Amino acid sequence: MHFFDVGKSAAQAEVQLLQQKAMRIGRQVALLLVAALLGFFSLITGHALLWAIFRYEFGFGPVTSPALVFFVDIFLALVFAFFGRRSYLYPAEVEAHLNRDRRLNELRQSLNMLSLATLVAGPLGRFVGSKLRRR
Repeated sequence: MHFFDVGKSAAQAEVQLLQQKAMRIGRQVALLLVAALLGFFSLITGHALLWAIFRYEFGFGPVTSPALVFFVDIFLALVFAFFGRRSYLYPAEVEAHLNRDRRLNELRQSLNMLSLATLVAGPLGRFVGSKLRRR
């Protein structure tokens, strides 16, 4: 029964690891969506900025405001894209990796012991044991 308990704990460790990965990827997707939205708004603002430049021929009144909004949108889009592309391993995910690896090693050891016990207690083990006892 120890073999099944080790297998169950290895499966639980794998589930925990997948949950941590899903949370990390979800954060990345959310940040990239914000970056894409701000990039879209930057395009709209850029068009408005070009319109204002052509309309007022480099006048500072109506052009300064869209220019500032344009540069703020570009800056925020770059910041969100930078943070969205970075992939940090959180401590819980590292712990899940370690836990899974530990459980899988236990599972391998249990499997080795189980196969060794089967070999000794099985027909081949009984045959070799009877031959050794006769000598």
